[in-house]
Amino acid sequence: MDTRLSFLLNNSNDILCVTDIKGNIISVNKSWTHFTGYTAEQSKGINLLQLSHPSDRNRFNEIFGSVTSLKNIEQVFVRIHTNGEDFLSASWSFCFDKEHQLIYGVGIYTDENLNIRNPYNISDKVQHVLSNLNEGFFMLDSQWRINAFNPGFQKMVGMTNEELYGADFRMIDSMMTADHVIPEMERVYQNNQAVKLQYYDIACKGWLRLNIYPYKGELMVFIRDISNFKIEQLVLTLEKRVLELNFDKSYPLSEIADELLTGIESIFPEMYCSILEIDEAQEKIHPLSGPRLPAEYSQAIDGCRIGPKAGSCGTAAYHRKQVIVSDIASDPLWDDYRQYIIPHGFKACWSTPIISSQNTDVLATFAIYYDTIREPGKEELRMIDRTVNILRALIESKRNDIRISEQTGRLQDIASISSHNIRRPVATILGLTNLFDRKNLANPLNKDIVEHLETSALELDDVIHIIVEKTASI
Repeated sequence: MDTRLSFLLNNSNDILCVTDIKGNIISVNKSWTHFTGYTAEQSKGINLLQLSHPSDRNRFNEIFGSVTSLKNIEQVFVRIHTNGEDFLSASWSFCFDKEHQLIYGVGIYTDENLNIRNPYNISDKVQHVLSNLNEGFFMLDSQWRINAFNPGFQKMVGMTNEELYGADFRMIDSMMTADHVIPEMERVYQNNQAVKLQYYDIACKGWLRLNIYPYKGELMVFIRDISNFKIEQLVLTLEKRVLELNFDKSYPLSEIADELLTGIESIFPEMYCSILEIDEAQEKIHPLSGPRLPAEYSQAIDGCRIGPKAGSCGTAAYHRKQVIVSDIASDPLWDDYRQYIIPHGFKACWSTPIISSQNTDVLATFAIYYDTIREPGKEELRMIDRTVNILRALIESKRNDIRISEQTGRLQDIASISSHNIRRPVATILGLTNLFDRKNLANPLNKDIVEHLETSALELDDVIHIIVEKTASI
């Protein structure tokens, strides 16, 4: 072979090997050594076919065996066993040299998920990009050890370089992956196929999206906090569902409220939500919904009066403004109610009054309980405002439905009175009028008739008064 050509092939970034017609390796280039881990001396005599992945071996044998007649075979995807007990994924092309009875194989490293054709200098080309990504990035070896990470991931988990390097990803306390995350990552190891998944991380208190890619027997993981987008998506879906239920007149307000709060708690698992209605006298509270609150607590506060020191909800209703209690155990607003809530492990309670659209009455309070001492962030305050607006619409809508139903009942009563109760005295009056002896006014019967007319007139007057009262109430 020409010396210059030999030099180029040996220093090519593509993987090159030369075998005899049985597949026994005769020579390899530097890229082969780099990717497979086998030196030129170690590679000599190894059968290329036997290095292939068991799942690829039959197809590879057929293709490799037919190259002598086809002369050229291009772009065959085959995984090759490396010296590090991993598998190298490459797209292979073969040609047959009939004169020397040699087979030339050229492999191009492929990682379709990452769109990397040649990662020979990957650290030089992408290290700067990975370091400056807004999202987190880390790599895991086959033992789940972290061997690379960027500042985004380090900030997310709050660990030092020394703590992160070599740490078992499954043991990181500042991340609490959902049950399905680790099995999905195991499948990436096993199947060599990328996956994308989302989950709510309790430790990070947010929704995370993971893009997981296989890479030379390891995993490359890109992780992004998608809480804002995910929450918006879930809240919109929940609001649509709740409003649809509200149009169904058969659903009572309590069931719709349960649906709303259950949905919120699924979006924010650390929240425990509650709605307390305020009576018409604007004096007492009554539980409307609290899907995850202890029943004995709801029963204990049922009928309690609102006031300047009546827990979070009673105080919010009294002052008609939001009350944030970050530490129930020490806040004086809870002095008279602390014994009801502390035994259940709750430590914080934020309550917001739901005031009617006419700004007259406090309809209810919307409260959020936590089992940790904490104050709300901007996103939580935004969610509270949004929920309060929804609840105001729901409560006023349902109360309006009740008023309309009551008015319809009164109108039906009036119609019934008009068709029956009025007709009877009127018919009596008309009948008595016909019996009156106009020719002989001294007829003793006329006196009785006049008395009956008076009685019927009084009965008619009573019916008219009833109608007027019912009309006035409408």
